[in-house]
Amino acid sequence: MGDNTELTREQQLMEEFKAGLDKDGPVVLAQRVAELEGQVAALTAAQTGLEDELVQQRERADAAELARDEATDRAEAAEKEGRAAQGKLRQLGKPTKPRAFGVMPANKIMTGDALRDAIAKADAVEIVFSDGKREVGVPPIAVEGAAWKEHAFGLLLDRPVDIVGPDGIGSTSIAGYALLLDDKQVAWRERSMPLQIAPGQRIQIADDILF
Repeated sequence: MGDNTELTREQQLMEEFKAGLDKDGPVVLAQRVAELEGQVAALTAAQTGLEDELVQQRERADAAELARDEATDRAEAAEKEGRAAQGKLRQLGKPTKPRAFGVMPANKIMTGDALRDAIAKADAVEIVFSDGKREVGVPPIAVEGAAWKEHAFGLLLDRPVDIVGPDGIGSTSIAGYALLLDDKQVAWRERSMPLQIAPGQRIQIADDILF
């Protein structure tokens, strides 16, 4: 009798439990789960959007940096070309033995367009100070870039030249200038009057070297 009573009590409790459950509970719970899943999906999409925007910002930053580097390279190249276009002179070492460069036959002297083109194509352009037969001991100069300008009588060196008289007991006489292209003399220009320079004396020559 006691067992049947206990069993009946359990059944009663179960019925009471079932009766107390909200019938709409599962539906509400499912809706809430769906809402939470929707929120999670929205947050995930937002995060993905932020990540995509970050990637795009990085790409834009990289592109801007690349454009800046390219602009810098172009500016440096333009500056280099500008320096080359301006031209410059460079003093060379004095040869250990004077070279025989000086007066040359008129029909061997290069002039005009031929000289201009040859200078443009030459790897080395050199001006030698001569007494008419050979070097006088003044270091030659290398001409780099567009250091020449047109003149009524040929090509004029458009840069001043500083020279120093060689060591010795007497003055040195510069009768003219020899033009060498790749170590070969192609032109000669004799001065109207020889230039006298004392040992150690510094002289600047301007608008005087003409071929």
